[in-house]
Amino acid sequence: MNKKPELLAPAGDYNSLVAAVQNGADAVYLGGSAFSARGYADNFPADNLGEAIDYAHLYGVRVYVTVNTLIKDSEFSQAIDFLTELCNMGVDAVIVQDIGLLAACRSHLPHLPVHASTQMTVHNTESVKLLEQYGVKRVVLSREMSLEEIAALNDNTDMELEVFVHGALCISYSGQCLMSSIIGGRSGNRGYCAQPCRRQYSLSCDGEIVAAGYLLSPKDLCAARLIPELVAAGVDSFKIEGRMKRPEYVGGVVSIYRKLIDRYFANPTKFHVAESEIRYLEQLFNRGFTSAYLEGGTRDMMGTVSPGNQGIPIGKVVGIGRYMDRAVVFLEEDLAVGDGIVSGAGDGEKIGVIYREGRQEKSASAGDTIEIPFSGSLEEGDILYRTLDSRQIKQLQQTYTSPAPQRKIPVIMQLEARLGHPLSLSVKDRDCSTVSLHSDYVVEAAKGKAASEKQLRKQLAKLGNTAFVPSSISIEMDEGIFVPVGVLNDLRNDAVDLLQKKRTEQYHRECSKPSFEPVDSSAVSNTNPLLCVAVSSVEDAQAAVAAGADVIYFAGLHMPSVDEIAIVKEQCQSYGTSLYLSTPRIIKNGEMKDLFWLLEEARECSGLLVANMGMIGMASEKQIPFVIDTQLNVFNHHSCSFLKNLGARRVTASVELTLDELGQVADGCSGLECIVEGNFEVMVSEYCPLSHTSGCSDSCGVMESVLVDRKGYSFPLKTDEYCRMHLLNSRGLSMLDYLEDVIATGVSAIRIEARWESPGDIGSLVGLYRQVLDGRAGTKKMRAGKKYTTGHFYRGVL
Repeated sequence: MNKKPELLAPAGDYNSLVAAVQNGADAVYLGGSAFSARGYADNFPADNLGEAIDYAHLYGVRVYVTVNTLIKDSEFSQAIDFLTELCNMGVDAVIVQDIGLLAACRSHLPHLPVHASTQMTVHNTESVKLLEQYGVKRVVLSREMSLEEIAALNDNTDMELEVFVHGALCISYSGQCLMSSIIGGRSGNRGYCAQPCRRQYSLSCDGEIVAAGYLLSPKDLCAARLIPELVAAGVDSFKIEGRMKRPEYVGGVVSIYRKLIDRYFANPTKFHVAESEIRYLEQLFNRGFTSAYLEGGTRDMMGTVSPGNQGIPIGKVVGIGRYMDRAVVFLEEDLAVGDGIVSGAGDGEKIGVIYREGRQEKSASAGDTIEIPFSGSLEEGDILYRTLDSRQIKQLQQTYTSPAPQRKIPVIMQLEARLGHPLSLSVKDRDCSTVSLHSDYVVEAAKGKAASEKQLRKQLAKLGNTAFVPSSISIEMDEGIFVPVGVLNDLRNDAVDLLQKKRTEQYHRECSKPSFEPVDSSAVSNTNPLLCVAVSSVEDAQAAVAAGADVIYFAGLHMPSVDEIAIVKEQCQSYGTSLYLSTPRIIKNGEMKDLFWLLEEARECSGLLVANMGMIGMASEKQIPFVIDTQLNVFNHHSCSFLKNLGARRVTASVELTLDELGQVADGCSGLECIVEGNFEVMVSEYCPLSHTSGCSDSCGVMESVLVDRKGYSFPLKTDEYCRMHLLNSRGLSMLDYLEDVIATGVSAIRIEARWESPGDIGSLVGLYRQVLDGRAGTKKMRAGKKYTTGHFYRGVL
């Protein structure tokens, strides 16, 4: 039989942690007050983080702490301090996104296991192998992988694989979404996503609106019925999403998945999921359920009607009561005062009173016809949905508020009571932790009624609200002895307290904070940066070369042909211009073979522009020079240096950095590049609204398609050869008027991202930058206007 996977639960606060543990989680993941990708969750401040970790460890539940945001240079020392504290607290692993932080952790805190966050966008074997080389214990795979792809990856690595099985879905690949950042300065990569994907958009193709609604809002993932397939695929950890959810949600979802996993391993051939169990999950929270990418498709993935909790249908409006503010409802489910309901029109209420046959009731049953006050607009025939079941909530609240834990740790208790000797008690748990204590009291002969084995056994069993329960009690005793109840109670309580302490402290470590050499700011280059231009056509490449580009990055969303590469290569050689062939940011295992020819072509050019971690390993293995693209989210000089040590000639910084932050990275790492001009992608997704509204066609890549938000901003939508959606920013970036500020940061190269520019504009645009770099023109209002933005260079991100 396959290995039993870990059930991993979210904990956004202490109550959620208790709910997860008490309902059967094998592990929890949680964040501290900083560096967590759920910045809006309550999270755990430093003064009770250790307590939370010890609580989970008492029950043998593993704790993974999320330090999964991108780290600025100014924050790096604080982040290392935090990692050191976590190491000492005994966390079982930290979940990391920032590659510089990962490298520092593995180099300087070797006893602290590291998991690669889903924000690292790991979705192919080559990426896993690269991380494996640097001591990463587990990867949280991109949600976009199918069961077949997960199984194939598992066959080619010893790395632990963690997969999301329940909860909210991101429409973009995690770690590759800049939409919240660009729209409002709240970076998803920094834990402050404002969820623009949950807003309404209209889809326009060639100027005609073809769809409108919540076009980027997915349903919630529910893989309950796929547990056998996930186990067969070799998944090590089943991850539940939900650090922003209430404790009752966490406890309820954990309890169902605990039952289902145990049920499968008790008898795989009779595994089933009851409809009542799915309904229980739906009642906790759902936007509609989908298996999403796990079964290889996106057709049933989107919840375009509403981005909120749909609840479950509980009844139908059959009329309006004598009082016009009351709805007459025929119930198909039980209903109680305190329940939350919503109509199909989206008007929500909390049930304050129920009228049945003219009487006020606290509850009603399926089959009853009732009247309920309702302030929204309702019509006969409307369906009512229950979004909150007050009885379900109260039941789940007991799992984390009751002083008596429902999860118990079996212990073996052995008491020895010999005349003339101290009482001796040993308590041993299932993990072989043992404590042995002796009383100060020396056992005396009884002057009255002697102690009985039954009496002693009963007293030892009184473990009350502790985490322990006796699985067996053995007593060796002499006849006719006296054992004071108070002495025995104290001995039992002391032993239990000591065992609890032993169970938690065994995880603690002694880790020393590493020190880093200060950055030498005098290392800033005073030379003009290289002028790099990214293009997608032969004509654009020729225009950019002729206008003075030092470097060409060639390839767009669709791979060029060998003949096209040959033409561009000849043009670059004649001008002494470097030519790098661009690689995609998303490369599934099945697509790797499509790029082998490109690697061979790159040997005859200057090298590759790499946008995917897996391609780093491929390029290094084949000894092909490479430049790191911006999609690897380099936020500090440690990340830059790590990638340079892997062999990168240059490293492109994240577009979320300010000029000051860019300068700090450049101070500590030579060969830094930044994008200064052009439109760039704010989202990449396996889901494409075009294919789901107008269907795929040969004209898909030719049509001018845009998503328009509620403020009227238009985001151009492009598709690649694998039908992935690439969403561009609504306005182009331009730093031409401020190029002197960019040069002052000390970057080694600047880039014009011209893949989306009109063919006729590229030559003149490159020429303008060439003139400024060469000192032949100033930077006064050459590119000004509302059409352009300076991005984050001056405003930065949260």
